[in-house]
Amino acid sequence: MQLRELRKLLQELSDQGFVPSTRKGSTGIGHTLESCLGVSENNLPIPDIGGRTEIKATRSTANNLITLFTFNEMAWEKPQSTVIQRWGTWDEAKNRHSLYSTVSATGPNRQGLQVMLDDNSYTISVIDTATSEVIASWDLVNVAGKFFAKFGRLLLVHADTRRGVNGEEFHFNQANLLSKPDSKTFRDSFLSGKALIDIRMYLKPSGASRNHGTGFRVREHDLPSLFGRVDNLL
Repeated sequence: MQLRELRKLLQELSDQGFVPSTRKGSTGIGHTLESCLGVSENNLPIPDIGGRTEIKATRSTANNLITLFTFNEMAWEKPQSTVIQRWGTWDEAKNRHSLYSTVSATGPNRQGLQVMLDDNSYTISVIDTATSEVIASWDLVNVAGKFFAKFGRLLLVHADTRRGVNGEEFHFNQANLLSKPDSKTFRDSFLSGKALIDIRMYLKPSGASRNHGTGFRVREHDLPSLFGRVDNLL
């Protein structure tokens, strides 16, 4: 599919007004968009802009946190079991010690954890603000590289929603092609608090740690801040 064809399809879809969801639940919006565009996967081949493009559909009234990717490799400065014991809490319902914590660069969270970005070494870290201890640290270039590999280009489509006779309906009325991500835009998104780090781990009965994957996250409407170029397609 060429870019001009995509523009035409998006305009035709918008001109239809509200269309019924092709699937129930939260994933209905993405499935409906892909079905309307004739795409069977979550990306589009657009050769005249350099290959495949990831697709993301979002409800205009929603602004959910989404996980861009998870990355734990060579990050933890302390044993993860120690991290859980020191900064986690006891989960009465699940009878285990756990640490589920969203961390931002704009200030410490309730566990006293904060994201810090180092200008000299170009690293991104999670620290304890009370003691300045580094809990985990990533090379920002490697982290940004993970993002670039998955989201070199992103078609972000917004839709108004309403409740129809047979369920949810969508009016796809805004579409932007996001491209040219770089380390600076990625770093600036962390500094502004738009990009976040999610720690998700707990202790097993044996005392060993279980890590669900440290998530690098952003709200849907803040996705454009991660890219250097935004083209309006609709």
